[in-house]
Amino acid sequence: MTIDRASPDDMMTLASERGAAVPMHLGVLLELDAEAAPKASAVLAELSRRCAAVPRLRQRLVTTPLGCGRPVWLDDPGFTPAHHLDVLVLAPVAPDAVLAALAALVLERLPRGRPLWSARVLADPMGNAVAVAMVLHHALADGIGGLSVLTALLDGETASAQDGTDVHLGPQRGQRVDRRRPAPTARALAADAWSARARAMARLPAGLTRLRWGATELGATSPRWLQPTSLLVPTGPRRRIDVVDVSLAAVAETGRAEGATVNEEVLVAVSGALSRFLASRGESLDRLVVSVPVSGRRPGREAELGNAVGVLPVAIPLAGDRRARLAAVQAQRTRLRATPERGSSSRLLAPAFRALAALGLFQVFIRHQRLVHTFETNVRGPCGPLFLAGARVRRVVPVAVNPGNVTVSFDVLSAAGRLVISIVSDPDLVPDHEVLRAALQDELTAGGR
Repeated sequence: MTIDRASPDDMMTLASERGAAVPMHLGVLLELDAEAAPKASAVLAELSRRCAAVPRLRQRLVTTPLGCGRPVWLDDPGFTPAHHLDVLVLAPVAPDAVLAALAALVLERLPRGRPLWSARVLADPMGNAVAVAMVLHHALADGIGGLSVLTALLDGETASAQDGTDVHLGPQRGQRVDRRRPAPTARALAADAWSARARAMARLPAGLTRLRWGATELGATSPRWLQPTSLLVPTGPRRRIDVVDVSLAAVAETGRAEGATVNEEVLVAVSGALSRFLASRGESLDRLVVSVPVSGRRPGREAELGNAVGVLPVAIPLAGDRRARLAAVQAQRTRLRATPERGSSSRLLAPAFRALAALGLFQVFIRHQRLVHTFETNVRGPCGPLFLAGARVRRVVPVAVNPGNVTVSFDVLSAAGRLVISIVSDPDLVPDHEVLRAALQDELTAGGR
């Protein structure tokens, strides 16, 4: 019997949540075409059927007896989609109200004794579905794994991962669903755990080499404590979502002309927007450090759930023009290309963060860190149209929330010809959020060029 355990990265995510003002959640908003809006009840029924067909959405994380290793994912005997799905009527229906409903769902803590997800159908007063908001705990999936869950619930084409590899998107209509498997015995868990420990000892020399790769990915040879800024203030329990939506083809075309990827173009735009945002506050920085996640999944395994993510801090000088920022981004991203194993930095971060959490110091560290100014995630989604309960998905809005002292972060998803960037901020610390949204819109279209 295959034993499906939480990975070290999953455990790091769970440890990171202890004592945090906000939960470690990933969310997504599916905005539906208003011209063919189905009834909320029909969408609820379709989601119920499809969620039950995704094995991980029926499973909960269960701790094991002493000596039996990390927690395991097991089928929840009391699982029913009704525990995770509901309908919220919006009156009036407006973009701000829809995004506020997404933010509210993402900030609701998920019961640890059940599968770690929930979804909400957003409806108008007539009972028509206008959007679906869904949240997953970060321990269940990272960005790419979450995308595979999402697209398993929709009708559409195959998506692509960050490196352009095709991804299998999970169960589709008519595909046989895996049935519940019996839980492993304590003897089997112990044998599996000790076997894993023996394999880890045998791989110790190679593991030391991977630690060096991780240090290279982190740029740990020259860490630098950042100067104080209004971007780094301990955050509270609320979040606001602003959205910038531009043509993916236009950004990609600009990138091709400059020899840059879409993600590099986004990093340059984010740095330019934050520079202008700080200037509006009477501040300036000599450089901006952006934490960019790096997928550690091997080719062909992109649709697996759980976490397999490292970190690439990218330092971008703000004193020069846009070309200087792009050159700096491209130069530093060569660290990623030079590292034989992508995402290897998690081998350093996971044990360090778990040790801080065990000592009760992790929240102190992230609420006062001066290593990164912001986070930027970028996932490439499906190229073709997506449908849910017969309605076309007009737009997909991603969101992730992070505890600590980063007051604003950026979540990027390219899908169906659009590049959608969610600006996630603490509304109490970023009341001037519209200045940042307008600056980013301008940087991605004309003003920054």
